[in-house]
Amino acid sequence: MQLLRHCLRALRRFLGRDVGRMVGIVLAGLLAGAAYGLLKPPTYTATAHVVVVAESEDGGATAVNFAQAYGRVAALPSTLAWASPLPRGTTTDQIRSGIQVSTSPDVPLVQISGSADTASEAVTLANAAADALVRYGGAHRHDTGVRVATMSQAIAPTEPSSPSVPVTVAVGGASGVLLAGMAQIAIRQRARVTGSAGRASSGDRAVPSPATGGPLPASVDGSGADAEPAEVRR
Repeated sequence: MQLLRHCLRALRRFLGRDVGRMVGIVLAGLLAGAAYGLLKPPTYTATAHVVVVAESEDGGATAVNFAQAYGRVAALPSTLAWASPLPRGTTTDQIRSGIQVSTSPDVPLVQISGSADTASEAVTLANAAADALVRYGGAHRHDTGVRVATMSQAIAPTEPSSPSVPVTVAVGGASGVLLAGMAQIAIRQRARVTGSAGRASSGDRAVPSPATGGPLPASVDGSGADAEPAEVRR
């Protein structure tokens, strides 16, 4: 509690007179984050794993290299066409746009993740892409000398992988605080520049020039050419 009061006091000192404006920006960020978390449909992700096994006993490096190669071609339409049969109502283009493929530089493993609006659809995409890769690898087994097999099928996730409402609210609040700080810095910088310009204009007044057209004052020692003659004493 004491820490919270200290933070609020420091915030008031930093914001000065613009507390209301800054708080409004922060609240706007919080509301934007909450709206995004509530309105955005959830995204579910399911992951399947495919392993590459070398036919020879000393082919470990070969298996890793082919796993890298299979990871690059796993999302190609020509590879996804090997899925048999394709899930009902699903095309190779839908599978390609809904999966992500990753590999490891040390392990002959291909990870295929499917993302969709529902958990069951995510599982369908991941398993279809994994099945297509296994069939594609099996068709080229005699040419590559490696075997491709399913290590684990995707299972339905219980929770969405997209950010939850508390996370989006926190992100929105943090963005609001950042924007409020930037706005406060800009306001103070403008006020500093305006104040400097005002002081410069007040201190740079024009020096009045001497009046023109009038007679010049007489010389102090009376030696000037236009000096009036001294009065003769009688």
